[in-house]
Amino acid sequence: MTTFLIPAYNEEKRIGKTLNELSYAFPDSEIIVVFDGNDHTPEVVKKFPRAKLISYGRRLGKGKAVIEGLKKARPGEIVILIDADMPVSAEDIMKAIKSLSSADLLFASRLYVNLPKSRLILHDMFNSLAKIFFPQLRRFRDWQSGFKIMRTDSANKVADELILNDFIFDTNLVYSFIRMGFKVIEYPVLWHHEESESKVSQNLFKIILMDFFSLVKLRVYYSPFKIVLKTRTFL
Repeated sequence: MTTFLIPAYNEEKRIGKTLNELSYAFPDSEIIVVFDGNDHTPEVVKKFPRAKLISYGRRLGKGKAVIEGLKKARPGEIVILIDADMPVSAEDIMKAIKSLSSADLLFASRLYVNLPKSRLILHDMFNSLAKIFFPQLRRFRDWQSGFKIMRTDSANKVADELILNDFIFDTNLVYSFIRMGFKVIEYPVLWHHEESESKVSQNLFKIILMDFFSLVKLRVYYSPFKIVLKTRTFL
């Protein structure tokens, strides 16, 4: 059984096309949309009978949205985490599912089609910094994409370690899988970046600063000298 999980913060302009493609290409799969924004995304989602809407009246952040979605997913073999704009093709998703094989987590290594050069430079700088903080990531090229396939039982086991809800959630997730001894693989896919509605590009410098502090926080959390974090981090 396959579940698609889509965190959706103000995605009314992009999510309709994604739900249409997923409904057609994966007719037997469950689709869960976790909405924590303030636009008309719910009205768009409700037009698709197979999409299950989970709506919150407050901002959750990506990490918390994923966790809440996992709680509502029906028991099954895999959960596919994907961005609301579906930057990968249905064909590549099908190939990635087959490539999961005996792994617990597969994440997309993005081969960008149209990413602005400034974003690509910042992406490489972030990866270099993250690999200094977390040497276990050095064998990977790119782990921050919004396309990941997880075995449901493995994802539930790492859920308690997912303390970040901002854009560093992906680093938190991948590192947690590695730390717990699960098999993690990287899978290259063509990535169709949509700049016009990109929330990263709209708040680029703010996000750069937040990402740095979140990396530090995550490193402290996994430090043997850490102060126990009793609540989840909301940024």
